[in-house]
Amino acid sequence: MRHILLALLLTLVGGVALAQGVDEAWLEGTLVSKTDKSPLVNALVALRTAEGKDTSFRTITDEKGYFLLKAIPGKYLLGASFAQQPIVLRPSLELRSGRLQLGVLPVELTRELSSVVVQRRAPLVRYEGTTLIFGEAAFAHARGGSVLDGLKLIPGLQLEGANTLKLYGLSEVTVYIDGRQQRMTKDEVIALLQSMSVSELSSVELIREPGVEYGGVTSPILNIKRKTVSEEGIKGFTSAIGTYQYLVSEQLSTRVNLSSGNSRSYISYAFGDRRKRETTTFSTGYTDDLRTDSRLSHQVGLGTDLTLGKRNTLGAQILWNYADENLKFTERVSNTLKWKNAYGTIYHTYRAERWVLQTTGEASQGSSDIRRGNPVVGVSNKDDNHFLRLALAYAMQLSKVFTLYAGAEASHVAIDSKRTLATDKSTLREWDIEGYASLRFRTPRLFGNAGLRVVGEDRTGNLGTGIGSFSHSGMELLPYASLAYQPAQGHQVSLTHTSSYTRPSYRDLLGYTSTASGLLTRGGNTQLATSYRRSLTLNYSYLRAAQLELSYVDTKDPVVEAITADHGTYALQRINLDYSRYLRALLILPIPIIHHGELSWTASTYLAAQRQWDAGRVASVDYSKTFNAYYAQHKHSLGTPSGWTAELGVTYYSSLMYGLYAMQRQWWVDASLSKRFGDLRVALAAHDLFNTNVARGAYELFSPAFTFERNWHSPRLQLTLSYSWGKKSLKTNEERTRHDDTKRLSTEANEGLNLSTQSAQ
Repeated sequence: MRHILLALLLTLVGGVALAQGVDEAWLEGTLVSKTDKSPLVNALVALRTAEGKDTSFRTITDEKGYFLLKAIPGKYLLGASFAQQPIVLRPSLELRSGRLQLGVLPVELTRELSSVVVQRRAPLVRYEGTTLIFGEAAFAHARGGSVLDGLKLIPGLQLEGANTLKLYGLSEVTVYIDGRQQRMTKDEVIALLQSMSVSELSSVELIREPGVEYGGVTSPILNIKRKTVSEEGIKGFTSAIGTYQYLVSEQLSTRVNLSSGNSRSYISYAFGDRRKRETTTFSTGYTDDLRTDSRLSHQVGLGTDLTLGKRNTLGAQILWNYADENLKFTERVSNTLKWKNAYGTIYHTYRAERWVLQTTGEASQGSSDIRRGNPVVGVSNKDDNHFLRLALAYAMQLSKVFTLYAGAEASHVAIDSKRTLATDKSTLREWDIEGYASLRFRTPRLFGNAGLRVVGEDRTGNLGTGIGSFSHSGMELLPYASLAYQPAQGHQVSLTHTSSYTRPSYRDLLGYTSTASGLLTRGGNTQLATSYRRSLTLNYSYLRAAQLELSYVDTKDPVVEAITADHGTYALQRINLDYSRYLRALLILPIPIIHHGELSWTASTYLAAQRQWDAGRVASVDYSKTFNAYYAQHKHSLGTPSGWTAELGVTYYSSLMYGLYAMQRQWWVDASLSKRFGDLRVALAAHDLFNTNVARGAYELFSPAFTFERNWHSPRLQLTLSYSWGKKSLKTNEERTRHDDTKRLSTEANEGLNLSTQSAQ
């Protein structure tokens, strides 16, 4: 691993020298409406060859209609797209080395701008097939804040607890940055997003139904695209966050961005000191009082992107994470975790006239040392993990209508786990070889995507003394298909089919028993099987804002958490059901109440209704459950020209089944207020001040039922100070696309009752 990190560091330092002396042409201007001189915000500006062929030279206008575009010298056609209207700005344009200023470009719009106004209220967003793309202007109310502050402005996206991003309160999202998945724990991803300034954002892609190029991931993806071109200089961003939630937590982060010549680099550091308390009262009369006191975390990041010649870009990133967590069950029983991980990636992109090839290499090395139970006679585990991955991604434009995407990758995971008092190690060795191909087509009204991902795996391991080894080899076929149709301006109908599979976590396969809380233990299950998921989604959207969606999901062998009882001892263990199926209807209604200049007031409503069927065998007994569940959220957002922003929302979940737990209804109120003072942004947020978000539920497979009440002590006040410093010159971007897959490696000290703070499936 040391050699890999050394090679990446040499790339970071030495690559700058290779990037000098390249001919560049810069083009800048401002697009305004010819009728009222208002800026055309979030318009796509692009260059085509003299023969009318597409190029990769494109950008998006900012909130003032300004654009800055980098290209190579040559003859082009300059065009734009705004509100679904193609615009020819210059039928013939010759670019030479240096900068060409076009000044203000009045644009005559041939269609009424009602839909454009709704876009700005909604906020600014455009479609790329079934993917929603939020432009830079969509995050205007988060200016001066972090990327995480900007993401919270995406309709329906919310931060659950301290570290989980959810869409519409129903689905967890996976975070990508510039097309690459962030292979970190949830805490580490949030820390990274809080260390980045929202001014780095070019756009954010919300991929509701990821295609085969995303490794079979079917949960929504947030692909954060950073600006790839900026004027030379140094800019920095520092934030300090203080949180009171029964206990006090703090986080401090800073990030420095350097742009010089054809290189764009950063270095960042984040420190966290988190404390929290959870109290669970059981029907047995016992009360679990879990306290995280505390979790200290450090994160160091270093990265660079280089432009090498006219067609090549090269980038690298190194991230180092360390955490020291103490989870107390009682005064004498606790889990203590020390976790560290080093991750490095290097990526290269070659762009020809009609095709693009990207190569990505990744490696990580991590270890965790966790002590469970009584500190005098407790059991400890030492885990070491290694991860390697090499991937190729290829895209070729076959014609103006069809584009071919194909890729292949190979990855290796190695985990070694050693317990005290054990005579041997538990091990996992996993090889995956995957390939995919998809064909996309686009016409003015129709967009389609059909693809197939083939996954071959070889998984072997030793589960520990007396348990034996396991081995699994096989192949999975994961088809994907999507079709979107625009019958009229502002209307879109789409139909999508996805498929995926989820292998059991290595930790859940291990056959030992560990301390989960003062009352509960946790055991592994060597018989856990892989689960398979198929979904079909029908979606209608209006003006890229209001949506009505109907989805059906069928999961075979889903993994759920069960409880076993033996003479007053209770143990948690994950098992497979036979199937879990649900039919869900989702309604999204953003209503712009006021929109005048920078003054905006939007009310948003999200409603979901779900019918679910679960069946299987639990503890050798047939289990079957059918239930209805409902979700509702109503939220008001206000922004003023003076830099004030305010939000107020209420969220409600009906009673539902969370796995095998029957949960009662929950509701809570959120509010936030922020103000910009030049380069300083101050934000105050409040969550569940009335402490109504208490999970009351029952495990009804026992007679009488095993009931519980979990109090997260969720009333929370959070104060955030953000400061931007350094060069304040205007920055812009040019779009690029990178695709990646997903893997899973994370470690936490808490292995207790698995309940979400928002108990939705």
